Amino acid sequence: MTRRDSSPASVPESSPATTGSAPGKSGRLVAMDGLRFAAAAAVLLYHFTATSTATGYWGTDPAEAFPLLNEVTRYGWLGVELFFVISGFVIVLSADGRGVAGFVASRVGRLFPAYWACIVLTAGLQQVWSGGRQTTLTETLVNLTMVQDLFEVTGVQVVFWTLLVELKFYLLVLVVLALGPLTRNRVLAFATLWPLVGWAAQEFGAHWLADLLVPNYAPYFAVGMLLFLVYRDGFDLVTGVLLVGGLVLCVLRVLEAAGRASDLQGVPVNPVVTVLILLASVAAVWATTLRGRSAPPRRLAAVLGLVGGLTYPVYLVHTQFGYAVIDLLAHETTRMVALFAAGVLSLGLALAIHYGVERPTSAPLRRAVQAGLLRCSDMLRSRGLLPTWDSKEFDPQVTRGA
Repeated sequence: MTRRDSSPASVPESSPATTGSAPGKSGRLVAMDGLRFAAAAAVLLYHFTATSTATGYWGTDPAEAFPLLNEVTRYGWLGVELFFVISGFVIVLSADGRGVAGFVASRVGRLFPAYWACIVLTAGLQQVWSGGRQTTLTETLVNLTMVQDLFEVTGVQVVFWTLLVELKFYLLVLVVLALGPLTRNRVLAFATLWPLVGWAAQEFGAHWLADLLVPNYAPYFAVGMLLFLVYRDGFDLVTGVLLVGGLVLCVLRVLEAAGRASDLQGVPVNPVVTVLILLASVAAVWATTLRGRSAPPRRLAAVLGLVGGLTYPVYLVHTQFGYAVIDLLAHETTRMVALFAAGVLSLGLALAIHYGVERPTSAPLRRAVQAGLLRCSDMLRSRGLLPTWDSKEFDPQVTRGA
């Protein structure tokens, strides 16, 4: 599988799609919310001021259009790798203490409302804008599944490929959950074996298995999972050794991606700078989870919570809508004004999706999926088609949030 036109590796990014719970009254790691939004902003600026795709809308190479800004934003694709590290932490945190049905319901309720809204909005945009990605009605409908790449159907937004990577991660978490609670040993085994088996599948030509295990991105998720263990259980020698090993794999992967980024953008992407940004990103994730740190002021926590809520919809909508704004304004005003307008529209749409779609629909959808899965499991068990597991291994915590 090859990475899409706007990113230098192979298969999309993290999605940035979830927010985890943390002990305490706030129920959130609000500093991580801010980190997620920073990653989304980096990806947005990368798409607008660094990718070769943007050349067609600016009318010139992005490095020439933004000579100083491009020196920084050419590394913005690393926001995706940061998303995957955060996802490794947050998704295991979300799954911890949940059963199979609860985990599936929480992911459906969290991912699909904003995603479907983005597809509808993008389909409307393409009725009045002839640029960007043009998809047929059938292709647009297939996009509603979130697995359009499996059918070799173009995603209506550039970043959609990353969501399939996330879904594959969720599938693997689901398999581990089906075996029982997320004990330390299970998470350690998961975080260790997944990248290694994926690498072996890639090296020995087992393409179907490599496609499932996404070896180019597995190390990032694995590091996030190990950081979760440090957060939940404390640091120990075994976790520390595996964390170092995971970081080594991440460095090797990101060095490969840096070469592809240089080729894609047509500008030098310094491998040393790339590695330093990656390591700083991992350190930042770890820092947001440290226990005993003072809580941020209430107003700052509220702002971080808001931008955390906007991260996913901003990530979903920014490319097509941002490119449309740039295409419209690039030759009518200054480039900085066009860039600012593209960012403002992306944020405005994200606010509308968050408050108009996600907030009213995510929880009801989660509850409906949860109830449906429980009914199906009860029916299958009553017919002897499913083992009579302990309720904690399948049943969700009905009152737990997404």
